[in-house]
Amino acid sequence: MRSFAFLRGINVGNRRPKKDELVAAVAGPELRDVSTFQASGNVLFETDVPGSTLEPLLEERLADRLGYEVPCFVRTLDDLVAIVGDLPALDPDQKHQVVFFATPPGDDTKAAYADAAGATDDLRWRERELLWTHRGGMLESPLGDALQRLIPPVTTVRTGATLERLIARSR
Repeated sequence: MRSFAFLRGINVGNRRPKKDELVAAVAGPELRDVSTFQASGNVLFETDVPGSTLEPLLEERLADRLGYEVPCFVRTLDDLVAIVGDLPALDPDQKHQVVFFATPPGDDTKAAYADAAGATDDLRWRERELLWTHRGGMLESPLGDALQRLIPPVTTVRTGATLERLIARSR
């Protein structure tokens, strides 16, 4: 099964591992054909292990190899196809962001995101993702600022375009 690990906090600040370093940290007998995509913590691989088991395994391996915690959010190719399929059509000045959660967010978290969203933010919830459509840059939205400072739990964000490129690369 083609799967993807979205790593939080890679290539920001002092956390700039090289591609080969990430691949070596992640690779193991249960993960085959490991590669990275772009320089933002996207790892692709083949596996038969379910994502819920992979996330703690990858986090442990990365912490051991890199020396710091790296939250991981694993999704399959089918998951990405479904996420992209759920994205609404864009106006020319809009962008999609997909906020990944390790577990389904509760009502309090959803309410915090809704409270932080601006007038031009469109929020659509999936089980473990928030599909966020906004105008302008991510940090131009009050929600973008809140993602950086205020809103738990730990998440990571990728653009809809990045997910589309990952799907195209994996087919």
